[in-house]
Amino acid sequence: MFSSHSLPQTQAALALSIFFATFLYEDGATVLAATLSASGSLDPRIGLLSTFLGIWVGDMGLYGLGSSVGRRTAQARWLQKYLKPESLTRAEGWFARRGPLALVVSRAIPGSRLPLYVAAGALRLPFRLFAKTTAVCSAAWVSAIFAIWRFVPRASSGYMKFLPWIITALVLFGPWMVVKAAAAGFRRFQAIRKRYSHADETALSLCAL
Repeated sequence: MFSSHSLPQTQAALALSIFFATFLYEDGATVLAATLSASGSLDPRIGLLSTFLGIWVGDMGLYGLGSSVGRRTAQARWLQKYLKPESLTRAEGWFARRGPLALVVSRAIPGSRLPLYVAAGALRLPFRLFAKTTAVCSAAWVSAIFAIWRFVPRASSGYMKFLPWIITALVLFGPWMVVKAAAAGFRRFQAIRKRYSHADETALSLCAL
């Protein structure tokens, strides 16, 4: 991912680099911090803390963006033609009931966090609830990646040396693949049910004749 010469040499510099790297690509920064910690280049406690703080601060920033810019945009006069007040109220009610669960699920689905966290701010999900939920999710997520590289056996040769990478990839992309497969299966089920429903209606019409 990076050569040893391209990385900062001190613990503080490494921690600061990881912290800011999470703003660009948090999953990649987490894996980088975990591998550096496993190799002894970065203290695991410093790596875990800097990664967690970077992700969490970034989450707060997305919430703040939605709470300020997103809310003002939703209330803009030109948008009121398309976004009715009652629609906005229904969306706020949905977020109040199911927002925390959606935040938990989004942690495991790449690409979903940015729009959802901005929406959480725009739709007035309570800040303390958002902060607590994302803190727990971020801590669990980072700890899981670090645990893989700390406790999964590694070998110097053979397929076993790729085992931490394989498990990490499963953790990062497995839930997303499951959700995609479930959605595709549901759409297929709906299509089959609609087809059979149409066939039943046709048969009843023929019987009536």
